[in-house]
Amino acid sequence: MNDRDPRQLQKTWIVLVLMVLAGMLLSLKLQDPAAPLVFTLALLTLAVLKARLVVLDFLGLRSGPQVLRVGLIAWPLFFTLAAAAKALIAAVSRVG
Repeated sequence: MNDRDPRQLQKTWIVLVLMVLAGMLLSLKLQDPAAPLVFTLALLTLAVLKARLVVLDFLGLRSGPQVLRVGLIAWPLFFTLAAAAKALIAAVSRVG
């Protein structure tokens, strides 16, 4: 955290808090049994964006090695894509 401005970290923290609040609002929509797939995908997208901010700013990898940066962002992206595929399969199987 030596190469980052504390104000930038504070801004990133505020964005993360706003993303968490947005995720909480989206999760209220997901409690409806007929929740559209769009809400699920939006929630998963928020999760990946939050992970990206944490990796780049709080782990200090914005200026770090590219291989490590890509690997640490690919990890949550992989699981998000798996969860999105599962949600899509569930939505398709309900319709069909």
